[in-house]
Amino acid sequence: MSLPDKFGVVVLDVDGAITRQKKLLEKYLPTVIPLQHKSDALRYWCQMEEMNELKQLLVSSVGSMRRKVILYGSGDYHHLAYIGISLVDEPVTVIHFDNHTDFGRVRRGDIGFGSWVTNTLRLPQVRKVVQFGIDKCFSVGRGTPMPSGPVARWVSILSTGKVEIHRNSIRRSVMFGRSNAVLPFVKFRAGLFTTQAIWKNMRDNGGIEATLDAVLPTLPTDAIYLTIDKDVLKESDSFTNYRGDQGMLTLPELLAAVTLIGKEKRVIGADICGDGSYSIRRAGSVKWLTARWMNRKIPTHAFSSQRNISLNEEGNLKILERLEEVL
Repeated sequence: MSLPDKFGVVVLDVDGAITRQKKLLEKYLPTVIPLQHKSDALRYWCQMEEMNELKQLLVSSVGSMRRKVILYGSGDYHHLAYIGISLVDEPVTVIHFDNHTDFGRVRRGDIGFGSWVTNTLRLPQVRKVVQFGIDKCFSVGRGTPMPSGPVARWVSILSTGKVEIHRNSIRRSVMFGRSNAVLPFVKFRAGLFTTQAIWKNMRDNGGIEATLDAVLPTLPTDAIYLTIDKDVLKESDSFTNYRGDQGMLTLPELLAAVTLIGKEKRVIGADICGDGSYSIRRAGSVKWLTARWMNRKIPTHAFSSQRNISLNEEGNLKILERLEEVL
């Protein structure tokens, strides 16, 4: 009779954000894979070839990924979620907590923090991606148009049934293009040149637990992989690279959601990101310019603030404790 797999934590140490969290290290004694020498190369985007090399490194370092949680620092590296998902060896539904959809267009051969869901949907074992907490509006007239083209592309993606978006509080947004599609979680109502999206958000429909009660029975698989970007949380619950652009979910709401998913489904793996970090070193590079723009609202010293490090550590410890119960 084989013993059950022991719960474990793996840190892909791309930016030092997790290895500064001493209580977490002492409690979980994680397997730390040093990758800070690849920090710049991996931040924001990388080639799929690089991603596959990291997958082989992870397998050789850890072996079985059963009952394992991967942490990898900033949400700038959320595309590293692809590694854990790609190692799942059975049909799976990915439940994705985030303030951003992350299914933008992807250049052939690349994978990025804003497009990794697009790559993930191509994996044969992934039956569906269900997103919770999205509050980034992407609304014409509110500063940011749709990031990956007209509304027609979003309608075509959502109409496949392989992606669902459950926004936290956004009720309406306006997008370029015209469509009158109706889906369970959104209605598209065409105007003259734009389309109004009317979202069935969680806040107006009983909150995240009520939404999960409705969604979980409809999922195509019993197996669930959880990927959590803590920018889905309020700024009082998490310090990320996206200050001023975080969601409004609370940490207790996220923890309750994890518990409910674990009761109703079989969670087989998970990853966590969203701990703020700043480490683009090559001045003048495209990624350096991207970092300057993305982090323009955050003073540099905030990334090394003990208060912010402790805030993130507290959140990670609570999420890990809850994941240990359900994995």
